Amino acid sequence: MCCCSSDDATDSATNVQLSVVPAELIFTYAAGSEQLEVTSNAEWGVSSDQTWCKVSPSGGVSGQATVTVTVEANTTEELRTSTLTFKSGSYSQKYTITQNYEVKLVTISDEAFKSYCVQNYDTDKDGEISEREAAVVTSLDVSSKMISSMEGVEKFTALTSINCSNNSISSLDVSALVSLTSLNCAQNKLETLNIQNNINLTSLDCTNNSLLTIIRVWTGFKATSSFLKPDVAEYVEPEIDTPAGYTLVWQDEFNDSRLSGGKPALPNTSDWWYETGDGGWGNNELENYISAFSGTDTCAVVTDGTLKIIAKKVGSQVLSIRMNTSQSWTYGYFEARLKLPQGKGTWPAFWMMPKNFVSWPDDGEIDIMEEVGYRPNYVSSSIHCKSYYHSIGTQKTAEKYVATAESDFHVYAVEWTEDYIWGFVDGESYFKFPNDKAGNKDTWPFNTPFYLKLNLAWGGNWGGAQGVDESKLPATYEIDYVRVFQKQ
Repeated sequence: MCCCSSDDATDSATNVQLSVVPAELIFTYAAGSEQLEVTSNAEWGVSSDQTWCKVSPSGGVSGQATVTVTVEANTTEELRTSTLTFKSGSYSQKYTITQNYEVKLVTISDEAFKSYCVQNYDTDKDGEISEREAAVVTSLDVSSKMISSMEGVEKFTALTSINCSNNSISSLDVSALVSLTSLNCAQNKLETLNIQNNINLTSLDCTNNSLLTIIRVWTGFKATSSFLKPDVAEYVEPEIDTPAGYTLVWQDEFNDSRLSGGKPALPNTSDWWYETGDGGWGNNELENYISAFSGTDTCAVVTDGTLKIIAKKVGSQVLSIRMNTSQSWTYGYFEARLKLPQGKGTWPAFWMMPKNFVSWPDDGEIDIMEEVGYRPNYVSSSIHCKSYYHSIGTQKTAEKYVATAESDFHVYAVEWTEDYIWGFVDGESYFKFPNDKAGNKDTWPFNTPFYLKLNLAWGGNWGGAQGVDESKLPATYEIDYVRVFQKQ
């Protein structure tokens, strides 16, 4: 709710007398309007110090007047205040408006589970559990509480440990609990269990669930002795959508667990190597590329199933990452699921360069995905070689608008064969470059091994063509996976 209070002090020098009725004004979290009756013996004005709280009219003359106070819906999940200032000459009077936030309740259908939660976590003693109350709970021990459903547990998003053993639970949704490290759901009635999103789990006990036959796990899952299951249950990894005629030959799903103490993992240096430096990289780029971290500043982290490449301002520099696969391939289908950063100056890329590189553009370059922040959501795929590159205006490229490229993940891919290079977004081909079969390296140097590259540049000839906006830093380029398929 919202309450208002008034200071009725009078400026004796001018003898201004101004009063506001009612003394309190009640608002809920929702948008709405209420009226104040203002009585004054002089001309006056009123203003609000918050954009979400507006007053109309903005003043009046001696006598009585009605001021309408209009507030927007409070979606901040925080109590907020606005101060109205009434002024008449040197006279000033403050009127404080307070608006509450919406209390979102967790739906808990099982009475035994709700009773336990209310008893232990109902901090405001209203007999309910709000999402705010649930979100700070880190450990839940409801063993042997005669619980048949844990609907609502998905709102306890900070949980690292759950013990719900020895109940009669038939379904358990822990998909939102990405910080979970320990789960004991033994001696229940579970038929399936999905822990695909719980890559930080280090211990699991789901024994004595006689109906449990499938446990869905993340890609690359490896059970340790701390993972206990019924003998009849099988761990099932997600199916990988494989292009027709191809076989998966290499992948990084970035499903590494956090390190001791909760620190994020770093990219695996047996699979990736870094290029470092701040020399502009042939494009007058402004960033300084580092090897994962520099001092206490980390720009490449693996958490919650994705790789985050972070460009950040540190002192006078912008630090970022340029990382490459240790392996190289000739021909194949190369794809990554990416969410692009926002902000003018960002220049994320997913591309390929030749293993035995001597000179550019002679040895070739394959750009699977590029985007520049001043042109958000327009992605492009290109090739470069001696006959076709941007510096001489002969580049071979195509562009596609992807409305949610910076807010959602999308799959970007290239199919490279001895006959053509095609670029894809979400399975739709939009770039095609055929091999002219002339046997001329100037037009087709794409018959030698290439490796994959991920980087987030800052500024440069293209990324900074319309300037850079450092208020957008840090900027994060997020990679769900990188996969390589080849014909066998």
